[in-house]
Amino acid sequence: MNNIKIITDSSCDLPEYIIKQYNISVIPLNVLFDEDSYLDGVDITKKEFYEKMRKSTNLPKTSSPSPDRFVKEFNCEQDNIIVISLSSGLSSTYNNALIGKNMYLEGGNEKRIEIIDSKNGSMGTGLLVLAASRMIEKGKSIDYIVDKINKEVKKISTYVVLNTIENAAKAGRISSFKEKIVQVLNLKVTVKVEDGLVKIFSKARGDKKSLNKLIDFIENEGINASEKILAICHSNALDKALKFKEMVNNKYNFKEIIISEIGATIGSYSSEGALLISF
Repeated sequence: MNNIKIITDSSCDLPEYIIKQYNISVIPLNVLFDEDSYLDGVDITKKEFYEKMRKSTNLPKTSSPSPDRFVKEFNCEQDNIIVISLSSGLSSTYNNALIGKNMYLEGGNEKRIEIIDSKNGSMGTGLLVLAASRMIEKGKSIDYIVDKINKEVKKISTYVVLNTIENAAKAGRISSFKEKIVQVLNLKVTVKVEDGLVKIFSKARGDKKSLNKLIDFIENEGINASEKILAICHSNALDKALKFKEMVNNKYNFKEIIISEIGATIGSYSSEGALLISF
């Protein structure tokens, strides 16, 4: 293993077995239910989060890790560090990582620290973290890895089918007018992460049509599936994720498929029942 450390944040939604396998440091975002604050994935599990959100009157909020949390993680045995963060268009996590880097280096420490804005979220970020970790395992240099990941940032596609857009509307990601139209027409909205921001991409009536559209979106990207990893991420909707995996296997031959669960950071906006794919 090279002398390189990978650090990311809890929005990445990587499965625990991958985090452990590659010794990835995950800095938790803060999740707030009214006056109660939790560290995402530390003080509150995904199951507990969805149960609490279901019972809560107000929408949970999230806030970025402080620069100090990054500084703490920089105090590791490795001399080379790569941070891959949630999109700067969705969170101040990236900026706080930069501040943390400056604080650490100004303190007289000498390490190489690269901060990469994933321009993505959930497993869109997670796939970049996984790719970097596997390159470290193969003995690639930090220059090689940083160059490759910066190129991959522009190639990752992420789509999310929302079961409801209530949370996204309340959080200001989607207008309340659009929310009302969607509710009246019983539409399932698909959003896409573009240029680091979430944008409405498509609408369909019902789960079946929305999942079929998701299959079409993969084809429209014009990718070679046999060279790609597909991440299927769900917000407390494993049955939907497994159904979609079956649909995908009937049409495409992805190199690898990873199923994971959306955590509190992204789940605060996606709500329960959402299905996210990244490739």
